[in-house]
Amino acid sequence: MRYGLIAVMLLVSGALTRATVIIPVDLGTLSRDARAIARGRVVAVDAQWSDGRRGIETIVTLATEAYLKGGLGETVQFRVPGGLLGRYRSIVVGAPQFAVGQRVVVFLGTQGPMVPFILGLNQGVFRIAQDRGGDMVTPPVPLPAANGPIVRGQVSRAPQPLADFEREVRALTRSQP
Repeated sequence: MRYGLIAVMLLVSGALTRATVIIPVDLGTLSRDARAIARGRVVAVDAQWSDGRRGIETIVTLATEAYLKGGLGETVQFRVPGGLLGRYRSIVVGAPQFAVGQRVVVFLGTQGPMVPFILGLNQGVFRIAQDRGGDMVTPPVPLPAANGPIVRGQVSRAPQPLADFEREVRALTRSQP
């Protein structure tokens, strides 16, 4: 009887678990798959219930400075899985976090009439920071299996001037069929 109860509990808990699978992507794939690529400043971060109160998602509002591809208006909202709502916190592995005032470049995807989402979770967010030389774009933290081992000081991980990054992304979007 006791083993039967344990088996039932394991089956029920297995049915309730969800997994996040993140497939490594490069800048070319993000550029090709994005419906819109926007640069801007985060002006609002609001968590809300999703899936009939079964989960939490965060709606981020971005005041756009420029679009590198497509266009969704002067301000664009997109959703990110997870967030903090009252005393409840939902953490999704690989989901980026945002704060009001941050400057970012986001690669957005859409599905029908729904609010856009970030492609590749944290892989679709490039942070912009001020440096002595101007605005610099920092690539997202790579996944361990993306391109072999992660090497400290790797050139591809170095911050890149914003103008160079935008030029590269625009070239990638133009070279697509």
